[in-house]
Amino acid sequence: MSKRVYDSHARKRLFYEPFKAFWDYRALILLLVKRDIAVRYKRSLLGLFWTLLNPLLSSLILWFVFINIFSVKLPDGTQFAPYLLAGILLINFFTQGFNQASESITQNSQILMKIYVPPQVFAFSGAISNAINFCFGLFALLTISIISGDRISFYSPATIIVILSMLMFVTGLGLLAAICYVRYEDTRNIFSILIPFMMYLSPVFYPKEILSGSILAVVNANPLTSFLDVFRYVFSNTGSASWTDWTYMTGSSTLILIIGVKLFTKAWPRTVVMM
Repeated sequence: MSKRVYDSHARKRLFYEPFKAFWDYRALILLLVKRDIAVRYKRSLLGLFWTLLNPLLSSLILWFVFINIFSVKLPDGTQFAPYLLAGILLINFFTQGFNQASESITQNSQILMKIYVPPQVFAFSGAISNAINFCFGLFALLTISIISGDRISFYSPATIIVILSMLMFVTGLGLLAAICYVRYEDTRNIFSILIPFMMYLSPVFYPKEILSGSILAVVNANPLTSFLDVFRYVFSNTGSASWTDWTYMTGSSTLILIIGVKLFTKAWPRTVVMM
């Protein structure tokens, strides 16, 4: 491979240049997103309908377990089904988006070894394809909310802020993991434990009101909790969100994206030779 493509002695880039690649290569990103969606449903009879059916079936099973076995109820009388489905949709966005973004570099290594393409665009496209799946899943959430008698919130258009914040969060975290995956194979095992740990320490299946003390503090410290609180509040008012939640959600996603992109850009010239 030509050393001129990824030159570790090249001039230092301006702060915004790695982020500018997302716009400069928008046509490629769109092509990659279309490819990801086409490959995902290539041999599926139901195709994109699975984005509706999958969360509905998952929510139905979990609703039965938590309501009929554990007798979990929301303290304010809010219907549990839309609360649960909202959590499942957002966490699926996070876990699937992270997995695809973090594996995108190694999966596209053959392309990166042949032509110059900013590798960050592969992680970003993986996150976007899962954002599209999430948007389709909102129709399932809308259906469940209407059937259960809950109304869609007046603030539901603000869901776009949640989507954009999650896109940044997943892309930044995915880029950090991607570098680790290439350099240290064992980090896959670490992240395979860390991601489910973050999921279970967020109120996906249970209301925060049943927690107290140090456990509640840990759950609130989890960035995913602020995403869930804000999303549930703005979409169907099945949760509450303070300005602290809004600030934590947007602030953590912005910070993770900046750290992920900058560290990835710095480490990439020394990492690409290991592929």
